[in-house]
Amino acid sequence: MNVVFRAISYFRHDLPLIGILLALIGASVALNLLGAWPMAILVDTVLTDSPKMTTTSTFLLRLFGDDKATLIVSMALMGLGIKILQESVWMGRSILAAVIRYRGTRRLRAEVFERLQKLGLPWHRERSQGDTIYRVISDVSGPWGILDTMIGSTAACVTLVAMIVIMVNRSVELTLCALSIVPMLLLVNSIFGRLIRERTIIAKENESFFTITLQRAIACIGVTQVFGREKRERRVFQDSIDKAVEGATALAWVEAGYPFFVQLIFGFGAAIIMGYGGWLVYRDQFLRPIPDGVSCGDLMIFLAYLGQLWDPLGWVVGFSTKIQGARTSCERVFFMLDEEPLVQETPNAQRVLVLPRTLEISNVSFRYAVNARPILRNISITIEPGQMVAFVGPSGSGKSTLLNLLSRFYDPSEGVIKLDEHDIRDVRISDLRKHIAVVSQDSPLLPDTIMANLRYGRPDATEHEIRMAAHEAGAASFIELLPNGYDTLVSEGGGNLSGGQRQRLAIARALLTNAPILVLDEPTSALDSHHGEWVLDTLRTLRRSRTIILVTHDLDSVADCDRICVFQAGALVESGTHLQLLSQRGLYAEMVRLGSDEVSEALGEIRQLA
Repeated sequence: MNVVFRAISYFRHDLPLIGILLALIGASVALNLLGAWPMAILVDTVLTDSPKMTTTSTFLLRLFGDDKATLIVSMALMGLGIKILQESVWMGRSILAAVIRYRGTRRLRAEVFERLQKLGLPWHRERSQGDTIYRVISDVSGPWGILDTMIGSTAACVTLVAMIVIMVNRSVELTLCALSIVPMLLLVNSIFGRLIRERTIIAKENESFFTITLQRAIACIGVTQVFGREKRERRVFQDSIDKAVEGATALAWVEAGYPFFVQLIFGFGAAIIMGYGGWLVYRDQFLRPIPDGVSCGDLMIFLAYLGQLWDPLGWVVGFSTKIQGARTSCERVFFMLDEEPLVQETPNAQRVLVLPRTLEISNVSFRYAVNARPILRNISITIEPGQMVAFVGPSGSGKSTLLNLLSRFYDPSEGVIKLDEHDIRDVRISDLRKHIAVVSQDSPLLPDTIMANLRYGRPDATEHEIRMAAHEAGAASFIELLPNGYDTLVSEGGGNLSGGQRQRLAIARALLTNAPILVLDEPTSALDSHHGEWVLDTLRTLRRSRTIILVTHDLDSVADCDRICVFQAGALVESGTHLQLLSQRGLYAEMVRLGSDEVSEALGEIRQLA
């Protein structure tokens, strides 16, 4: 039941609207109860030589008089008025229910999105985007499904009590006959409740897999076309469709079978009532007529109420069955909400002003799990403000992992990283990341204008500052040749730009920030030699005003750095200037001599094995 209470908590701000909705449901119940009376009065009081007088018929005779024509018209108009009121109330219920549904779903979606933003990159990299999207789009409707079922069941309880009271007053025997089907309903709900839950879980997993397959196929469409794998992707996509259809069909069979058996039970109960009720009318009106016996009008009202009894009875008895699908959706959404970020901010985290600061990496080691192989081992580096430092080494030597530690996407397993005297674990994460602007190899661009992309890291930047940053990054030359210049729209993933253009925009975006530490991961990898040198000249110009960290395989770009840190197998094996490292005749000197990334990586692996 914790899932149920948690689900309805998203509608606590809508309690006044829910109260109005319940009032409309009450009005709907009352109108449904009145619906059978005009016809019953017409049969028992107006269209008979022996009128059966009740409190209601006596009141109406006083109101409309004794003329039968007038009474017939009055009953017809009364029936029409009740029908108009019923439909008006029903429309009000539908609109109000939609408003409550959308408000609650909006709150849940906002909370899920906020949680997704707090969960670090490791969590997102380990999970499929398609599954996350499916949960945010589809499964967030689960809380409304539970609340709607609870409101329906509450209304059903009220209706059921009122119906039973009225029916008992008309005939205790017929009422007991009507309720005799309850044990069969309980059995059917027990069986189908379990089946619906099991098949809902399978259906949602298959639907999620379909969304994952579609998302991946669209994201990799370029690779698919380059390698001519369209047929293979169509087969994979068709398999995901087949699984989704299979799961949905299995669920549809159960969902269709449930009302089928319920209606069969209701039909069985109706046959009992009609047969036994018909016998009572025949006995009291024809065999041995009695003034207060069961009349045709009584049977008509009873049969009319019987039709209204089955629905609320099914709601009350089948409550647990009806919420199974919504409950499964809630559990899938709450799973994401209950995920804790790998890196969390301490309650007393310090606010730190954005200033040039010394970056101190002291005895840092890192592993992804307690018993896992260490990715970094005992790294110690001190970088003073304004220095330009390069991290080089074979692929897989731990350089990118260290960058993730600097931005606190992970925390060190051992050791400490400091900004001046501040341990970054004690600093507000937002303040820490304002100190560091990172340009990764795959820096994504937003589907917006170039101007908006450049301004993303610093919304208050002026147009002049934006143009200056673009010029420094070598991006202005191609931007100004575009038909719409800085107002050119970037397509999804930057598909309408070349790799080098995307890289230059990402560098310009980082340059535009006021972050005192600028980290660039392979900044020249997607640039030609001319623009690559342009970017390096810009970095050399900035080296005294900002701390610059270069992660690169291009050794020509690091020769004039203040310090070069050489990594191998997760360890810092060499550190010094270009000339100092060459004189040591170690790994760096060997990499420079060979001048090949592939060879240097192979050399690194050989030395690691040695």
